[in-house]
Amino acid sequence: MWAASVGGFWDPVRFSWPLMGILLIGTVVLTIGFAVWMVLQPEEPEHDTTDLVKKAAERDRAAARTVGRRQDADAGRADASEPELR
Repeated sequence: MWAASVGGFWDPVRFSWPLMGILLIGTVVLTIGFAVWMVLQPEEPEHDTTDLVKKAAERDRAAARTVGRRQDADAGRADASEPELR
């Protein structure tokens, strides 16, 4: 009697072989598609990014130098009258 009253809770979706087959086929298709997509990805970028990397690295170094100078100015170790340090 107890099992009959909670049967809907423990079995919310009836088991169905066609539904399981559809889910399995979908999973296999997506897996194969992902594997093919990964194989087709280029190893290296098509464009040379050396200049972009150098420019970004120099910009980051300049920002780090400015931050260091601001910290020195705040600590009283440098002149704080420069406009970019304010």
